[in-house]
Amino acid sequence: MPYCTVCKIQTDFEYDIALTNGEYLHYSCILMLQMQKREIETALRRQKPQLMLSLFVPTEVTQQDVLPASEIKDLRTKLAKLESILSGVYDHLPSWPPDWEERKRILIRENGSICSHCEEAADVYLLHDIPIFEGGTNELDNLTLICAECYRSMYRETGIFRDFTPNASQSEFTEPVAEIQSAITNAQKIQFDYKKPSDRRWTTRVVIPERLLNIPNSRESGETLCVEGFCELRQDTRVFALERMQDLAVIED
Repeated sequence: MPYCTVCKIQTDFEYDIALTNGEYLHYSCILMLQMQKREIETALRRQKPQLMLSLFVPTEVTQQDVLPASEIKDLRTKLAKLESILSGVYDHLPSWPPDWEERKRILIRENGSICSHCEEAADVYLLHDIPIFEGGTNELDNLTLICAECYRSMYRETGIFRDFTPNASQSEFTEPVAEIQSAITNAQKIQFDYKKPSDRRWTTRVVIPERLLNIPNSRESGETLCVEGFCELRQDTRVFALERMQDLAVIED
């Protein structure tokens, strides 16, 4: 059995997280780290107004309200360590990481709001150079900024949009496949409700579809029919299994 990269205790193949670097992680461990980080951030935020108040109205602030400088320094050190651990975990999550927007801000600070394709200043989105399902990670060197226009034109130029025929076991998807192929051909968006096995409720997604593809199942034989496309909710390229979609519709311009 594999071991959790955080607590070093055995994990369960079925219910824990398989990271893209071959390591595993307990759901409970990542939640614990996130909770500890929020607690320290809250404690540090609480000190700022208390310190200001102690300067101007010292009688309103008790000694217990203001932490000693040494304790504040310790909290900041612990926070930096937690952020480093979480960032390393997020690098290899098999999905969109919780700090996705922060990673986008880092690249914009380093490179400006410049599209990596046309090199023009624009409203940019953050994308994976190599998609996660093809072996990519969430590490900064695998992320790039691109404007919406280049994103659409880049994929049209590659000739990626070819007809896709479901195999015999996927005959139930013939109609949605036709709708998705039509949306690809006509550069239209699709909308559908989506729910992964771990989700508690359905979420509505609006996607610019790029291609249909079969992905091998990770825990059993056979393949899963999926559509890959730019998800407006996540602001990134995502892969969606057709079997987990409902109420598919092509959005007319």
